[in-house]
Order: sequence, then structure tokens, then C-alpha cells
Amino acid sequence: MDRDDRNQQQALIGPPDTGYRARYCRRCGKPLTAEGSRRRGFGPDCDPTSRLQPAAAHQVEQDTLPGT
Repeated sequence: MDRDDRNQQQALIGPPDTGYRARYCRRCGKPLTAEGSRRRGFGPDCDPTSRLQPAAAHQVEQDTLPGT
């Protein structure tokens, strides 16, 4: 074996043999079962992209008070 060969890591081919790896929601910690949720790291209730955004502040234009 050449010195350069010992310093290089072998390429991983295919999935590891450890089997199913549990993934948990990054927000609530519940186990994720759906593949899309496992990819995003959030469950359907915790996903920030699907949550409702707060409404923008409503600005009302007002007349000045008389005498000021």
C-alpha cells in the first residue's frame, strides 16, 4: 500500500448498512415519518414556510388636531 493510499478515505457507495435512521423535528422534537418532512427537518405543523405570517401593521392617515 502506497503512503498516499493510506491518507485517503474510501468512497462510500450506496446507503450505510445501519438501516433506518430516526429524524426528529427541529422545532418540537417529534419523530418525522414523511419523506418531505425528513428532508426539510420540520413536521407539517412546525414548518416555517407553511405557517401563516403575521399581518402587516395597519397605518391610518389622520388629520391634525385643531389648535395644535
